[in-house]
Amino acid sequence: MSSIVYFNGQWLPASEVAIPFNDRGFLFADAVFETARLHRGRFFRLVQHLRRLHASARVLRIKPPPIPELVHIVEETARRAALEEASLRIILTAGAGGRGFSRVGASPPSLLVTIGPMAPDWLEKAARGWRIATASFRRPPEVCIPARLKATGRIYALLAFLEAEEKGADDALMLSSDGFVAEGTTWNVFWRTGDTLFTPALDVGILEGVTRAIILELAAREGLDTREVRATRVELDSADEIFATMTSRGVVPFSHLDDRPLALSAGSLAARLQRAYWAFVADELAHGE
Repeated sequence: MSSIVYFNGQWLPASEVAIPFNDRGFLFADAVFETARLHRGRFFRLVQHLRRLHASARVLRIKPPPIPELVHIVEETARRAALEEASLRIILTAGAGGRGFSRVGASPPSLLVTIGPMAPDWLEKAARGWRIATASFRRPPEVCIPARLKATGRIYALLAFLEAEEKGADDALMLSSDGFVAEGTTWNVFWRTGDTLFTPALDVGILEGVTRAIILELAAREGLDTREVRATRVELDSADEIFATMTSRGVVPFSHLDDRPLALSAGSLAARLQRAYWAFVADELAHGE
């Protein structure tokens, strides 16, 4: 994490930030968050991420600052951090106080913005791939937690990750409550079988990732048949390759899914899409959002 963070109107050393013990984000996970990527000193699709933060805030009935104000806060935080390659995190809580779940008497919403450097070898680590374990914990159905809500209370994802970690895996793949391939703990998933690229359909109950949408576009440019589907876990056993997509690292191939090894190569679709993705990011940043 950067030594300087933004909290409720001030830029402070991280060690001086004091979050009230009765903040609703701490007590009830009554908070939403968003992440964004700083690449070569500039943010990629920052406004798109902030719009998604606003959408999550509407679901939880939290009033966020206007997007132009958020852009200023984020850019000033990055300027003070003086980083070129970094990951940003914004947390908006419903404030402190209230009585139980009621927000009556609570303070105005709290805003925390942090930014931390990417590891120097982040691209090489992505290329090495991840060992992934299928989680026994499933993503809650839409009637319990709306898929479009990016809230801090992601206990199901935390449990899935801890279970995978105990198995010696890097992360976990989650299924939907009715058994379809859904998403990772913080990422979307794709798999290639032959010349067709698959990814879970949004109606499975997944968060629509910013990187996911770009990868679908880039794959279509490569001439691949792309399909958004409702697939069972067993269908991944015949996939030629599987990979995750996320804002921070772009494309990360699976080296293993459960006990099955997957071949990695510089000529794989995942590697090609990774190169195409970061070229796309660099071009868009060079010409403005």
